[in-house]
Amino acid sequence: MKNTIAYKVSGILAAVVAAAALGASAQTTAPDQTMPQAQPTVPPVTAPVAPVDATAPAADANAAKNFMREAFMANEFSIAASQLAATQGQSPDVKATAQAVLDNGLKTRTGMVAAIQSSTSDMHFDQNFTDDYNMKLGELKAAKGADFDTKYVAAQGEVNDKAENVFKAYAATGTDESVKTFAANTLPTLAANGDKLDSVSQGGN
Repeated sequence: MKNTIAYKVSGILAAVVAAAALGASAQTTAPDQTMPQAQPTVPPVTAPVAPVDATAPAADANAAKNFMREAFMANEFSIAASQLAATQGQSPDVKATAQAVLDNGLKTRTGMVAAIQSSTSDMHFDQNFTDDYNMKLGELKAAKGADFDTKYVAAQGEVNDKAENVFKAYAATGTDESVKTFAANTLPTLAANGDKLDSVSQGGN
């Protein structure tokens, strides 16, 4: 089992851990320079199509991997988008909210690494952003000032709400105990992000 975990971690976590190191220096690095951390350059690993007589454990393993991929995408988007707010945002309230979301995203990334290390499932998945995430980030990179604030709050709110639903579903029905615990433990963080985003969108802080 140790060799299996080591193999799994070496592929999927190398980029995540490298990204975590880059995230620690986010406040002193220009946003354009930090973007590669959100799209780790690990060759995509395509999961084989499950045979018709696939067993329940195999299906469960895919469910854990699929959940973690969605969680990874949402969290890396939150980190990248919130880093942009430091230089492209205008409102102090939006910048403060983005900093809180960024801090939570970096903590979630650490929890994700631990969950993958302890998981009994195959965790090789494509870490490249989907077209939707790339489009959202592209729009944010092109925006400045009040326009950035509006687009950031809207995009981050949408991603956070979707992530919260995905995390709730796996926390309730998941069978990989390590991943299920990660999902459940992260829900309060996502709820806190949602509250902050709702407040700032309504003119609060």
